[in-house]
Amino acid sequence: MWVKADRLHPLLPRETDRWTTLYRRRAAVEREFGRLKHEWGPTPLRVRGVERVGLHADLTILGPSSPARSAARAVPLAR
Repeated sequence: MWVKADRLHPLLPRETDRWTTLYRRRAAVEREFGRLKHEWGPTPLRVRGVERVGLHADLTILGPSSPARSAARAVPLAR
């Protein structure tokens, strides 16, 4: 018999240890995404996929640091 899952009757019951473990992992990931958004202020994502989201995050983090790196290189070298 086919049982359709919904919000009140999920395929993985909430009382199981597996659900608890998965939910804690999800909470940890969401917490880290929240920190990244708050500290680095990335623009809204318009890409999908792990690789593209990773590239977007890398560029968002490297962007603000590039002027500082550029200024550090502008210092003349001692001879």
